[in-house]
Amino acid sequence: KDETWNEWYRRNKMKRGGESIGPDLPAIKANLMTMGLGFIVMKFLTPKIEDCKNFDWRWMLPVFLRTFGIGFCIYEGVHQLMYKSSYKGTFTKFNKKWPSEEQHWRDRRYTCMSFLVNAAMECYLLQAWASGRVPYYTDMSEHPIKTALMFCIYPIWRDFHFFLYHYPMHFQPFYKWIHAHHHRSWNTGPWSGLSMTIPESSVTFTGPSIPCLLTAAHPLLFFYANMLAFVNPVYGHHGHEEFAGSYFHYLHHSRVTCNYGMTFAPVDLLFGTWCAGEGEDEHLEKVEKLRPEGWKPACTNFIGKPSAD
Repeated sequence: KDETWNEWYRRNKMKRGGESIGPDLPAIKANLMTMGLGFIVMKFLTPKIEDCKNFDWRWMLPVFLRTFGIGFCIYEGVHQLMYKSSYKGTFTKFNKKWPSEEQHWRDRRYTCMSFLVNAAMECYLLQAWASGRVPYYTDMSEHPIKTALMFCIYPIWRDFHFFLYHYPMHFQPFYKWIHAHHHRSWNTGPWSGLSMTIPESSVTFTGPSIPCLLTAAHPLLFFYANMLAFVNPVYGHHGHEEFAGSYFHYLHHSRVTCNYGMTFAPVDLLFGTWCAGEGEDEHLEKVEKLRPEGWKPACTNFIGKPSAD
């Protein structure tokens, strides 16, 4: 008997949480909210582009301070709410165990380092725009169709970009050199989101810049895209169903060799690496005793299975 669409969907839908397969209304609303945050950052918290012709700490320092301030408030705010406050334990945690303080502090250090990488890459683009090396436009009415298409296509590009750089990082030597650190936090918390080595965070933040470097774009596209890359990892790693928590990406950290992309553009379905979370409790019971603090999982071989490190 052929599998019906409803049967296929139920089989592949996440076994926990509210994530759909492909775009849905909550995801679209979240993208619109992020666009609003990007507009606020662009309009009120960013130097005028014309003042950024030369690399100068008088305009670069505010960008670094703003990036660090927003990032710290969001990541630490979610951490305090879910892991420290009286509300701890009242949310639905994917893994019932709690990460160690050692992990939280390690993730804080690396995520704060990623904040600085993000700010540096923003400064590069602002200077490229201001100096005329990269074209841009400020009047959306001059390019209404192009602008609308770029904003509609960007969430799909973001998911493809993430898969295209993330999946290869699970092969040697990239895994050992670049990505293994991120998987030390297999039971993630909010600060795990951008807990990466400098090479990995540098590649991560090329996602917002590439469309703006390939063709003239409105600056709002970058600030919207950058907020997605900068803020959304906290949802993918805080480890709970509430507050848009991602069971899909939680499974990637738990099992390592699945769910390399995201659910908005479900690329993993095409590559056979999609996991909906069947038997997760049994999986955790089996492997948790083998995972001490700081554990680094093996990389992936070309058939999607763990291989020797």
